[in-house]
Amino acid sequence: MRDILKLGLFLLLVAGVAGAGLSYVNSLASPLIAQQILQNKLDSFKEVYPQSDRVVDETATYLTSPYDPVIKEVNVAYRGEELVGVIYAVETKGYSGPIALLAGFDIATARITTIKVLSQRETPGLGAKATENKFYDRYKDKEIALALEVTKTPPLKENQVQAITASTITTKAVTKGVNAAREHFIAHFAAAK
Repeated sequence: MRDILKLGLFLLLVAGVAGAGLSYVNSLASPLIAQQILQNKLDSFKEVYPQSDRVVDETATYLTSPYDPVIKEVNVAYRGEELVGVIYAVETKGYSGPIALLAGFDIATARITTIKVLSQRETPGLGAKATENKFYDRYKDKEIALALEVTKTPPLKENQVQAITASTITTKAVTKGVNAAREHFIAHFAAAK
């Protein structure tokens, strides 16, 4: 019985020391991790809307009730003091889980600049192709006048987007997010041009 208590106390002590050590390392790494996440986000903004000098998170200003819950952030792009574009962070449900992406819109041309998938858990080799530039190009420079539609064949209309082969659900999820951003853009920014 004494051996069991000694062993139990020893394991408790080891677990306490390990927990304290892990907590200390986490406190040192936390600011660096947060800085890296912010830098990745800013780099992604530059990919989606490269024509801006700075991007400001104005979610609190532009996401007021009622709004589509798919939209997570509204980031406004400026060139100097001029408002030139909007970058939306949206999240929809794909085939295997949530798909988080950015969708950029240009105010002067009323077009989608491009999109970028930030995270996804879609099937490798199929839905995961949504992270490729070839897929992003399907949305690039699309007009915002009409809602985007997914088609399994090559697009015949300006507002059509060809689905990834065998991954229509993924393409529809991405398109749903882009359309939610498009509707918000039309309601709040299209009149600014």
